Amino acid sequence: MENPVAPPYMNPLSGIPGEPPTAWAPPAAAPPIAPTPSPSARPRGRARFGAGVLVGMALTGAAVGGYTIGQQDESTAAVPAEPTNVTAQPVSVSTGSIGDLVEAARPSVVSVRQEVTQTGPLGQTSSGQAAGTGFVLSADGYIVTNNHVIAEGDSPVVTFADGTTESATIVAGDPSRDLAVLKVDRTDLTPLAVGDSDELRLGDQLIAVGYALDLNGEPSVTAGILSAKNRTITEENGAQLVNLLQTDTAINPGNSGGPLLNGRGEVIGINTAIAGQAQNIGFAIAITPVMDVIDELRGGNVPDRALMGVTTQPTGEGLGVEIVEIADGSGAADSALRVGDVIVAIDGTEITDPTSLGAAVATYQPGDTVTVTVERNGSTQDVAVTLGTRPT
Repeated sequence: MENPVAPPYMNPLSGIPGEPPTAWAPPAAAPPIAPTPSPSARPRGRARFGAGVLVGMALTGAAVGGYTIGQQDESTAAVPAEPTNVTAQPVSVSTGSIGDLVEAARPSVVSVRQEVTQTGPLGQTSSGQAAGTGFVLSADGYIVTNNHVIAEGDSPVVTFADGTTESATIVAGDPSRDLAVLKVDRTDLTPLAVGDSDELRLGDQLIAVGYALDLNGEPSVTAGILSAKNRTITEENGAQLVNLLQTDTAINPGNSGGPLLNGRGEVIGINTAIAGQAQNIGFAIAITPVMDVIDELRGGNVPDRALMGVTTQPTGEGLGVEIVEIADGSGAADSALRVGDVIVAIDGTEITDPTSLGAAVATYQPGDTVTVTVERNGSTQDVAVTLGTRPT
């Protein structure tokens, strides 16, 4: 069953609280100016339109999207497993209260806003301001946020803790992983310490800092725990986000792109989506698996995504996925895989449904050769498949 989720970014033109890549339901704390929201919503930035503030928008373009859990085919994102050190002089707090952690992280958390224009069904245009959150990656002006926060325009403006603002350039954005790196002309910034999301345990305390609803002044702070790891959600366009952290920490429109901190004040996730028809279910991109991606984006490159080239469906037995179509020219087509095969594992990792297949493929790079274990005519066999590159 599909469960709608939405990005926490705000778009002033949608009239829907929340940040949905597809259609999303706004979070419970949506401002009183938004009309009835769509079925699902994703936390993005907050948006202002006219005299009111709209929190989120249904997916009308790349700016916002709604996510649903699960998908019928494989993943689209290639996510490196090992991070690279792209931050300098990590600043974290080993002990202290939540207030201490936030005080240390505060100079590294920024507001990201930009003017956007949208064309209506009758050709009319409307303009407003969309906004989200970001955090400082390095002292020389690099900032990380969600791609959906900046996807509707090309002239973001960053506001810092001291109230100063800087025009930012978009160095690179990756819609398939919902990550973007911005650059401002500053060399005196305080980078946010990056932690190890792989070390997190269920129940660990987490803290979200961001500009929820794009309210003026200080950012908002919420706290909760890690509810689950390795979640996968599917965007409206069929692309999957993998290696997500699920948390009951309150994430609202405007939080998108902001940091999810551990108990040492280190960023271990990037707040990205909320479940529109549930309570206390938010999603953040785990930081460790995507540090290599962020490093590539910082250099102006968008990493390719791996593609096996199969469309699958659940077997109904809770184990494996049946191949129903193989794409011409793909790695699967060049292998011994056949329609009707049931994929039960990739390199020893058990596959239980299409979502787990997509998540498994997403951990590889184009050109990697994987061993796909399939069941065919009552027997099990291994098939070598060289992964291709998914078209952009």
